Amino acid sequence: MSHKDRPLTIALFGNSASIQFRHDNGLLGEEENRFKTTDTSTIIPLQREIAESYVSVINMTVRHETELNLDCVDHLVDQLVNENEIHAFIFVVRLGQLTDADQKSLEWLQRVFGDKVFQYVMILFTYETEEECDTINNIKNPVLEQLLEKCGGRFHTCNKMMNNQSEMRELMNKIEHLFNENKQQRYTEIRQNFQKSGVLFKKESDTIAIMKDNTQQGKDPPNKVCAG
Repeated sequence: MSHKDRPLTIALFGNSASIQFRHDNGLLGEEENRFKTTDTSTIIPLQREIAESYVSVINMTVRHETELNLDCVDHLVDQLVNENEIHAFIFVVRLGQLTDADQKSLEWLQRVFGDKVFQYVMILFTYETEEECDTINNIKNPVLEQLLEKCGGRFHTCNKMMNNQSEMRELMNKIEHLFNENKQQRYTEIRQNFQKSGVLFKKESDTIAIMKDNTQQGKDPPNKVCAG
C-alpha cells in the first residue's frame, strides 16, 4: 500500500522563517499556525493533498528557540505523539544559513523524543533562488556534515514557498522511502513500546559520560540504558 492510499503523518520542526506561508504552499498553506506552546488546542494537523498523495502535517516550527524551553512543552509533545501516529519528522533549515537556533532545535528534538527519533528525521533545505539551490553540493560546513550524518544523510531541497509540484512529489517519495526503511513502523509505536516497558528515553551521550566518569573513579559502569 502506498501513501496514495494511506495518509502519512509528518511533523515539521525548525525555524518558521525558513518557510514562506502563502495560499499555494503545498505543505502548510498561508496560515502560520506555528507551535504555540500556550494552548495545546492550537496544534491541529493539516490535511493536505500533495502530488495525488494525502498527508497529515503537524506544524511544530517556531520563531524563537526559547519557545521550546517552556514548562508546558513536554506535556504538549506527549499529547501530540499520543494523538497522532507520526511517520516522519522534517527538520526545516534555510539552505546555507544553519544557525545556533537550528542546532538548539535539533538538540530539543533529541532531548524530548530520544535518540531513536533520528532514524525518522529528514532535513528539508529551503531556498529562494535557483542559483542558491545549486549551492547544495558545494557547501562545506562541518556542523552541517555532522547534522546530515546524524540524520542518516537524508535531505531534500525545495523553495520556501513549497509550491513546486516536482519538488513536493519527490519529497513525498522520500518520506515514503523513509517509512519503508523503518519497516513501516511509526515513531509513535516505538515511543509507546518504550513507555510500556518502562525504558526511559535517555541520550546515548549521557550514558557514555556516566560510564567514563565511573571508570575514572574505579567504579563498575552502570547497565547500559537503551536509547529512545
